Amino acid sequence: MTNSTDSSPFDLSQALEGATGTLLLSGELDASSSPQVDEAVDVLVAGGATELLIDLGDVTFIDSSGLRSLIRARKALGNGDVVRLRNPQVGTVRLLEITGLTDQFPVT
Repeated sequence: MTNSTDSSPFDLSQALEGATGTLLLSGELDASSSPQVDEAVDVLVAGGATELLIDLGDVTFIDSSGLRSLIRARKALGNGDVVRLRNPQVGTVRLLEITGLTDQFPVT
């Protein structure tokens, strides 16, 4: 599944291998793109994902809507280290620190 919007450059691809869902995000994770992430998480969970790896290496911006999508994904999969973030940009790591979410999302 790949989606793009004209107002906010964003791309998403997803895969499910066994119980691990993977999201590869690119561009700006904001109010216009976060519903796509929510939908992709729902599809992966419905497909049997019990853990999720979200690759943020190409995400250039995250706002509060993007953070909400990450938190929503974690709630959908339960407690523990079930949602991991891969390759977050320095700004994303700083945002997680500022919001106190670094303990909620292991970074690989």
